[in-house]
Amino acid sequence: MKKSGVLLSSAGSVILILWLILFDMSIIDTALSFCFLILVPLLLEEVVRCNKNNRAERWISNVMVTSLPFAGAGLLSVALPPGREAGGWALVWLFFTVLLAVGGIMRLAGRGWLPVQETVIDIGLIYIAVGGVWLVLSSGGMGRFLPYSDTIVQLTAIHFHYAAFVLPILTGLFGRWLVSYKNGAAGTPYTVLAGAISLGPVFIAIGLDQGPPLEAILVAAYVGFLLWLALWWLWCSAEFPIGAKIAVRLSSFLLLITMGLSVLYSFGLMGGNYWPGIGDMVRWHGILNAFGFSLFSVLAWRSLQPGRTHIYTSFPVSNLRTRGYIGNEVIFKKGWAAGHLYETGLLNDLYAYRSNDFAPEQVSSRIQNFYENTNRYSLTAEVEWRNGFRRLSKWIRKWTRKMGQINLPPSGSIVMEGEIVSIQDEEDGREGVRAWLRRDAETEEPIFTALYSSHIQSEARYMNIALPLPFGIMTGVLRLTNDCEEGLIITSERKSNNTGDEGIYLTLGKWTMRLPLRECFYVREGADEKLEATHVIKWFTIPFIHIHYKISMREH
Repeated sequence: MKKSGVLLSSAGSVILILWLILFDMSIIDTALSFCFLILVPLLLEEVVRCNKNNRAERWISNVMVTSLPFAGAGLLSVALPPGREAGGWALVWLFFTVLLAVGGIMRLAGRGWLPVQETVIDIGLIYIAVGGVWLVLSSGGMGRFLPYSDTIVQLTAIHFHYAAFVLPILTGLFGRWLVSYKNGAAGTPYTVLAGAISLGPVFIAIGLDQGPPLEAILVAAYVGFLLWLALWWLWCSAEFPIGAKIAVRLSSFLLLITMGLSVLYSFGLMGGNYWPGIGDMVRWHGILNAFGFSLFSVLAWRSLQPGRTHIYTSFPVSNLRTRGYIGNEVIFKKGWAAGHLYETGLLNDLYAYRSNDFAPEQVSSRIQNFYENTNRYSLTAEVEWRNGFRRLSKWIRKWTRKMGQINLPPSGSIVMEGEIVSIQDEEDGREGVRAWLRRDAETEEPIFTALYSSHIQSEARYMNIALPLPFGIMTGVLRLTNDCEEGLIITSERKSNNTGDEGIYLTLGKWTMRLPLRECFYVREGADEKLEATHVIKWFTIPFIHIHYKISMREH
């Protein structure tokens, strides 16, 4: 699919030029068609560049390559007189925008709200579906049922295709460049700017609905952020190659001009001065933004091809699935176990996890031995539910008992026993998979059935732990770090630059989404030749369960 966006936009350019030669179209209709046929495929191709193994971006790629017939439907929807036929063609374009919005939601849900430069891109992908809805209202002639003029309805459609789709994606590409240029995070100023550009289209729509003076205030605030963006681009353009430098500077100057017109228009309405009027705004603001700022900006950022520091949700996910009760016996009933193999520990070698952030030689030899010979140890756990979740623990316990998975008791002590069992890699789809089966030593009730593996991403090895659920599979991707002594920290918390696979994920079918859960294991030397471990699980930033383990070598 390489360069498919260029081919699609080239074909779209030919179609649009021929259409303009043969038929008369208004400026608004031409600007919308320009977005459908040319800008959308160019931007989508840049969004999903390097989409290896990312399910959400493969979805967007597959949608993108079908864009031309949908764009043709969009063209017909604005070229035909408003009514049932034009509205039908607009519905076809709406369907396409909904598919893009689904891709944006998949990207956002799979990665979480950070990093912000990717989130603002996702918001643009979601917003375009709102533009599709307004296009249906405009082309279908439904403006008469709304408290707005037909022109306002049509301008709202174009607003959500440009200010709410094109601009957020361009801002996201700028953020990618900042991260690459700084070799770190985009920074707080960029986060503020990206947040304002993401929320701006909604506030502008509210302003248009309420009218002056609120409209002037919201427009002035939004324009202020866009002026900031334009000036920032001008500042950064000194670092660009000559072609991108010229394009970015042209687009920035055009943005400064059009935003000035917006301010004059809004304050003119408030003060009773009707220049520039709505016709002037459509003519000059629309032409300069659609065919000047947008085109030059898209070409500039495509030529720069700002890279991403990490491709999110591209890690391997276990293929193993089950329904109903899970328990410890599921791996045998389903034939997942590799009976011809025997493993004693969760890891073959702790040194395989060496990275820039983790030095295995600094970890106590007793901790290494526990992870490499887990079957030789027994665990006593002190479970404590916290922050209001204590009241829910009994209800949660009833549900987890029926599920036979993640079956932690209400607050109190429990002795766990278990074993390590090899799993067939060809069944699971990951490498070196082994199950750690844990159960209550007194009641024999299953507590955890966790399938341990690992994967390498960006030269770092992560623990990849799958927990089968009745409706999918939960995956914990954890990184290893050192403490200040000889302990070991295993956590799902991301690093400060928000790159990495760390997180707790839920996979339904082939859709993987990041959950608002965080966990951290801290294993350290204890007294009497025992190990101690603390396991904290958080909902967002609120700890809701705390488990303290005493780990001792079995006597036999």
